[in-house]
Parts: sequence; C-alpha cells; structure tokens
Amino acid sequence: MRLLNVTTMQVEQFFPPNIPKYAILSHTWGPGTDEIANNIKLQDEKALVPAALNSSHILELKPAFTKITLACGQAEREGLQYIWIDTCCIDKTSTAEVSLAINSMYSWYASADVCYAYLDDVQHGGHRGGYRIWKDDFAESKWFKRGWTLQELLAPRKVVFFGKGWKELGTKATLGRTIEKATGIPKRTLLEPGLVSKASVAKRMSWASARSTTLPEDMAYCLMGIFGVYLSPLYGEGADHAFLRLQEEILRRSDDMSLLAWGILNQEDNPVIHHTTQETFDSDNDSLNASLPVLATSPADFAGMGSVVCAPLPTTTPTTSFALTNKGLHITLPLLQVGHSTHSAAQKYYLAALACRHEKEDPHDRIGIFLTTSPTSPSVYVRTRTKKHTRISGEDLALTTTKPTPVYISSSPDEGFTADPLAEEEKVFVKAGELISPGYEVLDICAKHAQWNREFGVARIVGMKPEGLGPQGVVYQLATVMFFNRHLGSGFVVRIFVGGTEGEVWVDLAPVPPKPDVKLRPGEVEDEDEALNRIRGETRRLWENPGKVTLTRLKKVGGKMVPRTEAVDVVNPDMVGDEEEDGASTRGRVVGGAASTAQELRGQVLFEEHWEKLYHRMVNASVERRKRGVIVLEMTSMLFEGA
Repeated sequence: MRLLNVTTMQVEQFFPPNIPKYAILSHTWGPGTDEIANNIKLQDEKALVPAALNSSHILELKPAFTKITLACGQAEREGLQYIWIDTCCIDKTSTAEVSLAINSMYSWYASADVCYAYLDDVQHGGHRGGYRIWKDDFAESKWFKRGWTLQELLAPRKVVFFGKGWKELGTKATLGRTIEKATGIPKRTLLEPGLVSKASVAKRMSWASARSTTLPEDMAYCLMGIFGVYLSPLYGEGADHAFLRLQEEILRRSDDMSLLAWGILNQEDNPVIHHTTQETFDSDNDSLNASLPVLATSPADFAGMGSVVCAPLPTTTPTTSFALTNKGLHITLPLLQVGHSTHSAAQKYYLAALACRHEKEDPHDRIGIFLTTSPTSPSVYVRTRTKKHTRISGEDLALTTTKPTPVYISSSPDEGFTADPLAEEEKVFVKAGELISPGYEVLDICAKHAQWNREFGVARIVGMKPEGLGPQGVVYQLATVMFFNRHLGSGFVVRIFVGGTEGEVWVDLAPVPPKPDVKLRPGEVEDEDEALNRIRGETRRLWENPGKVTLTRLKKVGGKMVPRTEAVDVVNPDMVGDEEEDGASTRGRVVGGAASTAQELRGQVLFEEHWEKLYHRMVNASVERRKRGVIVLEMTSMLFEGA
C-alpha cells in the first residue's frame, strides 16, 4: 500500500502488518475530462515538495494539487503522518496495481483512522433569498451520485465532510439524518459499518441504483467491497457483462435470494394493474417482451428495493445452494400455480417464492417472481415480466400445492424461443377492454409456441419466416386464441392469419357451436368444465385443420394496388415440411375455382349470454401490423337483449 507522507510530501510503500495510521481522501473529479487529463499522478510525486514550496510551480496549477495540500494539512493537524489519495498513491500505468487497488479499496477505507470527504460543489454558510441552503446543496452534491463514493461513505467509521475552500460541514454522525434522506441508507448502518454486510443484497444494490461512474464497467467494480467479492477488472467488457460477473460472484458466496427479486417491488412506482394494452409498441424492445433474464442488468434495476429483508422460506423447503449452469440458474423454490394453467396449454405460469420480503408487510408473506416454462425444455423456466408487486401470502405458502421444485431459470430467456432458424417471433397486443370488463379472458392459445402475459395483454407467438414457407403468396395460421367467460360459460375463437411473404395480417372470429339438444333457460348457464372443454376443442380443431379461407389482399395491377379476393388453402406452421412433395406446392397458395368451398373471413361474431334474461353479444375485431414482429388485435363488443 502506498501512502503520502504529509510532512515530506513523498509517497512511501508499506506492507501488512506494518501499515501506519493514516487518513484517506474521498472526492469527485471535476466535470468533463479536464481534471482527468491534468490530475496528479504517482509519477508527479517527486515534484510535490518543490510545488508546495514554490507557488509558481507548474504542478500547483493542476486542479488536484489544492485537494492534496488541504487534505495533507488537515491530517497533519490531527496528528496523522500519512494519507492515502487515489490520484497519487496508485500507479495507473500498472494493470496489476490498478487491479489490486480496486479489490482493496473497501478495506483501505475501512482501515483508515478518518476519511475526509471533499464536496467542492457545496458552499458552507451559503444563502439564497435569506435562507441557509448549504444543507440542501449538500444533499444534492455530485458526491452522492457517484458510484465509487458509496463505499467511501459506508466503509470508514469516521467521515468528516468539507465544502468548497475546505470549510468543515460536519461528520457522518452529525449529518446522519440528512445523509439518510439523500441516500436511503439507514443512519444506524451509516454509523456502524459492520451492519453493511447484514443488509440484504437487494437493499445494498438499491443504494447504488441512482449512482453512476465515468467508466461503464466501474459501476460493477465499485460495488465489490460492499458485497465482499473480488473480480479482475476487464475494462472494455462492457457494463452489462461486468455487472453480470459481479452477480455471479455474489451467488457463489451468498444464499441471499433477494438478488433475484430485482425490478418487482418498487413501492415508489405504486404500479396499477391494467388488463388492456397501452400504446407500448413504439417503446423499447424490453417493454414489449414478456420475459426477462434471471439476473439484473444494472444496479438501477433495484431502485425502490431499500426495504427488502431476508426471511426464511417454510421449513418444508429443502436447503439448496445456487448453481450457475449452461442451462441457467439451478435452484429449488416453492412453486405456486397461478392463472389458469390447469386449463391452458399456452398459459403455464408459476409464482416462485423467494426467501425475502418487504419489511413493512406481513412477516409471513414472501416476494415472488413469475416463471413460465421454456419452449425448448420442460425443465427450464424463464422469468416473466409483470407490472404488479408480486407477493405470496403465508396462506398460499402453506398450501400443499405449493411444492418445493428444483428448477433451472434461463439466463437468456429469449434464447430458444425461436430456436428454429426458419421461425421468427410475433408479438400480438390484444386490446379488448370491452370484453375484459364483463369477464372474458384468454384461456388458451394454439400456436407453434405461445406465451401469454395477461397483465400486458401481449402474446409472444412463434411464427414463420417467409423463406420457411416456400412459394410466394403463402398464408399461414399464426394462432387460434380462445376467449372464455367463466361466469357465463360462453366464449368464441379468434384466428389470426399472416401472409408469409408480405407480412399481411387477417383476423377471423369463429363462433362455437352450442351443445346439441341442450336448451338453457334465462339465468341458467352451462357447466363450466363442459363449456370450457367444448370451446377448447373447437379452438384446437381450427388450429389443427385451418382449411381454406377467402380473403382480400392488395395486388399490383397496371401499376396500381388493387384489392383482390382469393380463396387460399391455409398452412398450419406445425405441419410445414411434413407434406408430400406433390402437395407442398399448393398448400397456403391460391387455389383456383375453390372460392365456393372456402370459409369467408368474419370480422364479427354473435353469440348468446345467459344472464337473468337472454342476451346476445356481438364482438367486432380488426387486426393491424404496426411493424415487423408487432401485431395489434383490437376488439369491441355490444350487448343487447335477445328475442
């Protein structure tokens, strides 16, 4: 460890256990790169003495020189012979020394007798309009927004703050409440560094969620000491990869499951659950996806998680270690089936209970994350995006159906969703508020593969690339979607078709034939399971046998686009490649003279609803492609009294 002698202004090197008492400086560099380019380096240390004695020395003009001399003077007045300052105590030309310093930084700050925190953007005693404002400026200082200064605040037992001109502002103890408000770190933890390691991983991450660093990778490296892990810095690997390595190292050393609870408990957001899709198709791609990686991509994902505490799972859950494998994170978690997975091939959702909770909520509750099965392996799950605060009650945890289950949670959930090189993903946004309000919901999706996210109203469906369908003009059935009302026992089927080459989309609403020889009286509804199975059967029949449809598409005639009605034999993507060669040339293409036998597409459907009286509901549907991979299905409905 190199230390600067405050008397001789010479840098000296020491090795444990013969390291003397020392002070340590915490500061931020100025805006832009000016101060970085003009900073004091270890190689300048021989010039520190003449610079201190000669006010015209060129070194004195460097911005960091004032900080060094003021910090040295403060240490000397307090009877300390040495001080550590990053700008002149690290040989930044040595990769090995930089790595050692980064990995040792937390312990160096923790071992210092005192830390001087220099906030050059805070003017002590400053006034504005007759009011003292320096404490407001103090809380908003850039020092509280930088990544490296977090450990410089937490590790030392004693921190003294200085403002512009080296005016003392107070200590970590005297300014504790102000610092707590500015950082979200409890005052007790600020004053007792030993409590840092007792805080949950999610809570510690939340302290860094609003901070930043000049070098992107440093946002991960600056947190190593706070979590007691060590990494070799690899500048150039990128922020995401560096943060992933940090989390993987935390997983190897800790059994704290709150690391997995990121992004779902931001109490400040106060999320509202919507069952209709908002205009999100033009937002970033992450908000369109229904799935997430198992680990976070940055500390910002832990914003609002400052109240998460570790809490044991029920004693019936076997103790298990985490293991990162090529299939994902291997862990045993209590799984609770949610949604209507027992009735649906498309909606297989589970809540996985984590050993953590919100400290202000019922102590028996636990935080949960949504999982759904992977399209490529039944033993692999992917994490599913949700808008709402996901919590599992103590009562649900006690259910016999909440079983501890060994699972693999995919590190990259999108891998394998369209593993077929001839497949591509379509996101279908369902806007159907007038149907959802009276109780209709998506209970099944028949497709090559589908994941339905009820909260976002988004279905991720595997479609086919044009080159996977053969001849031009091919039309294939993307999905058949079952809408069902459990209270009324009524429902219908939506069919979505895609033009393989042009990407055109069409919709068809299919009524479900009533149960034969059954006449329901007003107020009487069909048995739920019977109705469910009947409508599901029709949904699957239409998927397996899409048949022939009559549709209208634009054709170029004489330089103009003219609508033409055609009868088309529709392709089922599950059957692509299975046809005989002589039949493959016509499937999904225009079939001459077959219009009379083709099903005309229906944009509306009419069916009965049995309330206290007989009613009829008419549903209208339209479908539109917003861009490649994004389809919007919009439905409206009207209810009127039957005859």
